[in-house]
Amino acid sequence: MDQSEEMFKLVREWRKSGLTQSEFCKPHGMTVAKFGYWAGKEKLAARLPSEKVGGFVQISGRQSASSDSCQIVYPNGVKINYQVKYLAVLSQLIKLY
Repeated sequence: MDQSEEMFKLVREWRKSGLTQSEFCKPHGMTVAKFGYWAGKEKLAARLPSEKVGGFVQISGRQSASSDSCQIVYPNGVKINYQVKYLAVLSQLIKLY
């Protein structure tokens, strides 16, 4: 089991426990900051499709003949150009960051 799998398992245990992060971290010997980081990653991983490739999430959609397109620019500088026909996919792209 790699580190992310171990931490995700701990996060899921914490969610079921009803404890605060601070209460949960003490017996596990970790800082609240480190645990909070992994709790955020686990929450994001649970929302995203399971097929991840090279740090990107694979999404599907059909190409449109329409010229209606948009560009999403993330705070880290990554730009995505997308045709706006499939709003659900566009919504996923916006929520990625």
